[in-house]
Amino acid sequence: MSSKKYQSEVLEENGQWTARINRRLSSRKSKVSKEQSGFSSESDAQAWADDALSEFINTQQTANNRQGESRKLNDEVKRQRSNRRSEKTELAKQAKEQAALDQGVLDNKSSDAEADQGFDDYSDFEES
Repeated sequence: MSSKKYQSEVLEENGQWTARINRRLSSRKSKVSKEQSGFSSESDAQAWADDALSEFINTQQTANNRQGESRKLNDEVKRQRSNRRSEKTELAKQAKEQAALDQGVLDNKSSDAEADQGFDDYSDFEES
């Protein structure tokens, strides 16, 4: 089993075989994620590398899926929080507008009352 990110490698060092699992960090860099040495034959080392690589990739996929589910839940919580905030802001905005309208109506009534005061009775005016 192999992927773009993880690859197995088998090397001979002083008559002993070493198997490595390499992780690709970038296009130019790689890092040894897992290593086992002391194999007597290349086939033993390759068999260990294949098993370790498949186990390593499965472990990574499981972790990625778990983190993805956690990320989805966190995103949903953030979306709900954002919706609640926007609703709260909208209600506050509507309440402020309503208060301004109510205040404007009260101001208009009081100014109308002041304007009407003294002009309800036209008897004060003399006709010439």
